Amino acid sequence: PLSGFFVFQKEVIENVVLAPVGYKILLEVLLKGNVSNVIEVPYTFREREFGQSNLNFKEEINYIKHLALLAWAEDEIKRFVKFCAVGSSGVLVNFVLFWLLTRFAGLNADNGHLDFVALAISIEASIITNFTFNDIWTFRDRRTPRNGFLFLRFLKFNLVSGGGFLIQQAIYLLLTRPLGLLEGSYDLLALLVAIIIATLWNFTLNAQWTWATQTLKRV
Repeated sequence: PLSGFFVFQKEVIENVVLAPVGYKILLEVLLKGNVSNVIEVPYTFREREFGQSNLNFKEEINYIKHLALLAWAEDEIKRFVKFCAVGSSGVLVNFVLFWLLTRFAGLNADNGHLDFVALAISIEASIITNFTFNDIWTFRDRRTPRNGFLFLRFLKFNLVSGGGFLIQQAIYLLLTRPLGLLEGSYDLLALLVAIIIATLWNFTLNAQWTWATQTLKRV
């Protein structure tokens, strides 16, 4: 999306108003244009022989502005807020179901470490509710044949959520063990950082894979 060397059919930008900030025009075309498939042809840069690069600090700032404007125009910021709201409801489902299973259903540590069973059930229940709300609310406009049937999207969401859980645990362990952020309330800060990174992972992968709108091919 940052390439300056690209080609597209005229129909892609027919009746589309482009207003790129800086030089990253392809990014604007991919988001605003009538694009269904993207084919990427790898190429190798040679050493520059003439002129100077246009990349400088000003262009880096322009790129950040461009991303923010596109995210707002395409409602991706609003989508991310919805995704976080759904995730928060999933935390509540996870907590309440774990409490019910361990306190009233006998799935607790006193009965042969059955609390791990309760934990697995509550986590999967939160994944199911998160997927349901995201499918009918957050990504409602992307429920098309292109991103597969309901069950396929659910499998993808489960895989992404599993990866997010592992990332959260790994980052928390890294920050609290090797880096020593355990004293005081630093462990909570480490957990917050881990949750933020895992949330970004979950949102990005689900937006680009589970509910993808474009297909990228490499030839």
